[in-house]
Amino acid sequence: MKCPQCQFENPDDAKFCNECGNKLELVCPECGKVNQLASKFCSECGYELRKPKEVTPIDYDKPQSYTPKFLADKILTSRNAIEGERKLE
Repeated sequence: MKCPQCQFENPDDAKFCNECGNKLELVCPECGKVNQLASKFCSECGYELRKPKEVTPIDYDKPQSYTPKFLADKILTSRNAIEGERKLE
């Protein structure tokens, strides 16, 4: 079984890569069943594991659509520090 991260050829019964330590399993996004890395379909529900995930389009008019939640929360909680100060002349 070839590691997807480092391309090292591992024994078929390996659960972790012998070269880089990467976990050699696929988790089904439908049912959560752990499948072998070479699986094309989930052995529990039949979901196609090689199907690319649907990507939601980015709406650049709404920053929350592309800003990670942790970063948005950090920005909103420290808004005063980020805005700076205004000087009157």
